[in-house]
Amino acid sequence: MRTYSPYDSLNELMELRAERRADALAVNVLGVPRTYGELWLRAGRCQAWLAQAGVRRGEHVAIMLPNSIEFVETFLGVSRHGAVAVSVNTATVGEALHYTLDHSEACGIVIHASLLPALDAIGPLPHLRWIVVAGGAGGIAYDELVDPALGEPAPVAVRGGETCGIIYTSGTTGPPKGVMLPHTSYVNTGGYFAKHLGLGLDDVLHTCLPLFHCNAQQTTFMAGLHLGVPVHVDGRFSLSRFWSWIERSGATVTNVMGTMLTLLSKLPGDAASGVTTLRYILAAPVPEELHRPLERRLGVRIVEGYGLTETGTMAIINPPQDVRSGTTGVPLEHVEARVVDEHDVEVPDGTPGQFLVRSRVTDAFMSGYFKEPEKTAEAMAGGWFHTGDVGLRRPDGYYVFLDRMKDTIRRRGENVSSFFIDKAVSDHPDVMEAAAIGVPSELSEEDVKVVAIRRPGSALTEAELSTWLETRLSDFMRPRYIEFVEDFPRTETGRIHKYVLRRDGVGAAWDRDAAPAVKEGPRG
Repeated sequence: MRTYSPYDSLNELMELRAERRADALAVNVLGVPRTYGELWLRAGRCQAWLAQAGVRRGEHVAIMLPNSIEFVETFLGVSRHGAVAVSVNTATVGEALHYTLDHSEACGIVIHASLLPALDAIGPLPHLRWIVVAGGAGGIAYDELVDPALGEPAPVAVRGGETCGIIYTSGTTGPPKGVMLPHTSYVNTGGYFAKHLGLGLDDVLHTCLPLFHCNAQQTTFMAGLHLGVPVHVDGRFSLSRFWSWIERSGATVTNVMGTMLTLLSKLPGDAASGVTTLRYILAAPVPEELHRPLERRLGVRIVEGYGLTETGTMAIINPPQDVRSGTTGVPLEHVEARVVDEHDVEVPDGTPGQFLVRSRVTDAFMSGYFKEPEKTAEAMAGGWFHTGDVGLRRPDGYYVFLDRMKDTIRRRGENVSSFFIDKAVSDHPDVMEAAAIGVPSELSEEDVKVVAIRRPGSALTEAELSTWLETRLSDFMRPRYIEFVEDFPRTETGRIHKYVLRRDGVGAAWDRDAAPAVKEGPRG
């Protein structure tokens, strides 16, 4: 099956846009506009700088920036040079940050000045040769990266199967995995997103999701490039400013997470009264009880879908003309889906099992996990991507997501690695063993709960442990709930039965939101 896009790579697409729509608005990021011509020109200067810095084709360049025009320009410049952009979550700190940068073998990093302390704190990185800093001092100034004196070399011709970006997903029983996404995945996702929603030249796309995630990169940004229409990018989601962003941008489509929908539903009924252009809100998950009432209040169609970084974002999505509440929809035209038991045998409709998906378009999904051939083979056993998610197919052909098989925790749109939480908590001198799980949140998705065993004789309190974790875990990883126990439910081989802990929910756990932490006291 052919891709949804006539372009073989991001470079080919951007070069054509710059030629044919040079003066048209491409992006407006936090109020900073760039036409297609300006954007590609500045990406060319970045390409020239990378060449002077000795970055070779196929080498990895880390980008650790919040939503900003610098992120977009750097991402395109890295692509234009034929290198690979490693998008780093800006909240990552400590061992997780060191692992990502070291494992990815990034030869350089473009980072915001406010994040330099986190980089300085993690120790040496043998592959890292240079640091470019945006938004402040410390290292090579970002302005040097886009200096007009650098010129504009011809973009490197890359093939669709070559890696365009690497995004690290949350680890389950081990560290995060670097998902290698080919150029085809980027252009195909932009193409299918536009086609599935029936978008055209009058549409305007919007996102306030982070650009270091695949959702903003592939569905919003790439769909805008595919169509040649404006993409408006705002900063971190703000309940008080969200509708003013939509109104100011004139957006017809925006992408949010289910948590955001829950928060938006709590606003007064007239909060979106000034918004007249919006047609679609794409979200996952969509709380079923909010779906239709919120659609009626807002006068828009809310479309739920399902996908992962590995699947080029969406794999299953509701048809906009036939959205069915409580479902993730049906497979996209290029995707096949199955629901199977523990032996990969397909189960009847209505029976829960693991979601397996595969693409009819070559290189539309990930090409594999970076430096992890065994994990890649395991995930792609039998030619199907094993999602690790449990759901069912209804008799009408629509799929329903039920739960995760993995130990990954989904919090506020982030996939949280239980591996790093478990390790950080267990590193406390008064903790013998720990297990992080996800428990239901009142805002949809999950909050993080840690269950831990104290060392004999320890008087460690939940508040003290919470304070101790402040500098050791990213904010989105820090547990809301902490509970001390005498022992864990275990398998015959001694492994912790996390599903039993999840079944117990919040229970009698200490709640950080309800009881502020105390200052960490001295310990011998």
